[in-house]
Amino acid sequence: MVDSPFTDEILNAPSQRKFSMPVFILFDETTDPIDHVYHIQLKMDLNTENDSLMCKCFPTSLAGPALNWFKNLPRGSVYSFRSLCDRFISQYYGNKRPAKDISSLFIMKQRADERLQAFLTRFNLTKSIVIECHPSTVVQAFILAMTRGTPFHTSLVVNTTKTMDELNERANGFMRLEEEEAANARKTSIISMEEKTKAKIRQK
Repeated sequence: MVDSPFTDEILNAPSQRKFSMPVFILFDETTDPIDHVYHIQLKMDLNTENDSLMCKCFPTSLAGPALNWFKNLPRGSVYSFRSLCDRFISQYYGNKRPAKDISSLFIMKQRADERLQAFLTRFNLTKSIVIECHPSTVVQAFILAMTRGTPFHTSLVVNTTKTMDELNERANGFMRLEEEEAANARKTSIISMEEKTKAKIRQK
């Protein structure tokens, strides 16, 4: 048996009725520790006020060397979820994604074969690690990065938005349109192939 790093107060806290353990993304020393803590808080949702429960659930999100790190913490050294997170982030701070400035958004470009959904996801991911950027500036960077002449680009030029939340909401309709056009193109391609196959059979 391995001595627990939790204090007796945490270990002896009464269990919570009707609690279902969430499925966590496992941390294996390769991702951002701050993102991982945020992920756990989101998964625990209504249970974030139960400090002992948060502590007990945290180790189930660790794997490999990270789990060994937790097991090697001194006995009784973790007295709260905050103290556990502080130790965890300090241990893996080197994995933290470096923050970027607004210029990283203005150098982005939508690739020729990149659909709106894929580009929007890539842009939002970069935006999430940009520090101190005004909402309207982010929108302007997105418009400049888009492929010119596409329906969504034209829509934004004619009637722009003030925030990325508004932009993301407006993008939904255009992404559905792209999906429908792609489905129709696949259908047309299949029909064309079938017709060519039938033509070959008739020639034979």
